[in-house]
Amino acid sequence: MARFTKDQIAYASTLKAPLGRAEAIDFMKQLDIRMSVGHWSAGDFVDRFAPPGYHSDDPTFGNDFESQCRRTKAAGIDAIEIHQHVFEKSLNGDIDWAELDRAIDGYLPELGMTVTACNINTWTNPRFRLGGACNPDSVLRREALDELLKAVEIGKKLGIGVISVWPGSDGADYHFQIDYLESLGWFADALAEANKACIEAGIKLAIEPKPYEPRELYMIVPTAGAAILVAQHVNHACGGKNCGLTVDYGHQKMEATTASTACDLAAFAGVPIHKFDVNDARQGRNDQDLIFGTVSIPEAVEYLYTTFERDYRGWYSQDQFTYRDDPTRAMERSMVNFANIALKAVRVYAKRDELAEARKKGTGPDVLDLVSPILLG
Repeated sequence: MARFTKDQIAYASTLKAPLGRAEAIDFMKQLDIRMSVGHWSAGDFVDRFAPPGYHSDDPTFGNDFESQCRRTKAAGIDAIEIHQHVFEKSLNGDIDWAELDRAIDGYLPELGMTVTACNINTWTNPRFRLGGACNPDSVLRREALDELLKAVEIGKKLGIGVISVWPGSDGADYHFQIDYLESLGWFADALAEANKACIEAGIKLAIEPKPYEPRELYMIVPTAGAAILVAQHVNHACGGKNCGLTVDYGHQKMEATTASTACDLAAFAGVPIHKFDVNDARQGRNDQDLIFGTVSIPEAVEYLYTTFERDYRGWYSQDQFTYRDDPTRAMERSMVNFANIALKAVRVYAKRDELAEARKKGTGPDVLDLVSPILLG
């Protein structure tokens, strides 16, 4: 099935780049390209150099979820992702049903805001410092699984389509620190139990790989290939293909591959991609989470082209940490950059038959003769 209709491609061909904010929003609406934002991208940013937060000196800067929703809407984006702790009474505590109802009945419909995904946080709480699903303490492993199951309950209430697991504290800092096979088994078992609950709730479960950071040697699913293997294991245990991947653009740069190759590796393995996280980073560096489209335009165009070619119709979610900048402006800029890069990708997509012929020749110049005028235009 073609990702875009002839009318959509014809519409894209009439647009003159660069697109501004209004044109970018209309373009993505017309082509049904869906963008959301991780709520953290709309909040204050903390690192070891500024532990109080880069916006902590601004008394007007609210860091609650409602304020994050309002900044996201101001950036021109009407979809947002959460962590499960957004609707907990305390970090990894009981679900705050009253606050959840206040969001559902109040500011979410007021803003026209959709909550698209729930991500799992089992690393901020110090009791999970040695791991969540892979913690050496079986009691804490169970508590980490409970966080996944709480996310399912929150997801049912909000009508969320995807629960995504990034296992931040699971992995190792030193050689010999863990039995990797044992830890991988714990991780897969927890996901299988969570996946069963997700299937009953009609929610997709996604695994987000990352090579390292905060774990310094490796994380439990360090590569897209590792995440695919775990997803296959979970799906074999549960039946079907409900467990898939979240592919983060910058994490693939850390892996020294590309989001395009991760996309196609998953397709080759028959594992679905439920969500893409968009940002930017320099190859082989830490997870920089820069504004999308600021490091490598050709790579970004190929990435979006590949997702279009594989008929991906889910959300592209901003996962960026623009520490020193106004998050509203940064989210808007990322959205506008994304739309302009997507426009280039659509124009390559319109020539995909010609691209297939050029690829048969096997040379760089033959392919570049086709794509360079689009990349550089």
